[in-house]
Amino acid sequence: MSDWEPLTMDPHTLLDARLQLHWAEQVAAAVGKQLLPHQPDFSEQSCEWQDGPRVLAQGWVAGPPPFRPALRPSPPALLLLDPADETLRKLPLAGRTLAEAYDWMQREVEALLGRPLAEPLARSEGLPFHPVAAGAPFAFPEADSGVNAPAELARYFADAYSLLRDLMAREGSSHVRCWPHHFDIAILIQLDETGADPEHARSLGVGLSPGDDAIPRPYFYLLPWPRPARPADQLPALDGGVWHTEGWLGAVLDSTEFAATGDQQQQRQRCERFLNSAVAACHELLEEPR
Repeated sequence: MSDWEPLTMDPHTLLDARLQLHWAEQVAAAVGKQLLPHQPDFSEQSCEWQDGPRVLAQGWVAGPPPFRPALRPSPPALLLLDPADETLRKLPLAGRTLAEAYDWMQREVEALLGRPLAEPLARSEGLPFHPVAAGAPFAFPEADSGVNAPAELARYFADAYSLLRDLMAREGSSHVRCWPHHFDIAILIQLDETGADPEHARSLGVGLSPGDDAIPRPYFYLLPWPRPARPADQLPALDGGVWHTEGWLGAVLDSTEFAATGDQQQQRQRCERFLNSAVAACHELLEEPR
């Protein structure tokens, strides 16, 4: 259980830091959007959790030297890393605006490439609102008060990566990726062969959201696709968690059910039991005729 980092904070206290980091992640993702080869699933914009530097890092940009942009949740900063994950450039976020972060990223990427970018880094739209999106500077007062929400969110990403990596090995899923638009870290388990109609091909998305409009706290989720036809009151039993049925159908384990209680072994086992039961339940649902 040594790779599970204990979660000690009330999940309700993470909202402000989560929103700020969500917007900051868009700056790193904009580099991949412009410079990395486009992928059918838009994974050129995604990131991977790296345990060593404790960052969400993008793919490698070919430059002299190769580099990759990253968001470090705690202390909050944008980084450019070399192949040894050493920091080439760093911008601490506190006191900076989002516009300054984009300008810094563009300037430093151009310096590493030795040429100007073809166009300005793209700004993301449609994210949950936070004052930083309207020009307010990043501010993380928790980091100076002993109640460090950015550090707690980093622990969520590290713990989710550990669980999802194990599940990936068992289920033969996609790699564990963080998707910047929703800021969730997830895998996709494909149940049908490659080449099947993507609108109807059966799949199971498994991940951790650090929170969103539907559930503002971190939560694990499993999303079966296509949506099963079974009535909501006849869904399979879960070992913890609930079935979310409003707007989308999925198994959900809210962080209020496992964070800030018990030791690290109990927290991890609680999440593992839920994930294992929900994977089995979703397999059952997706094997039924529609």
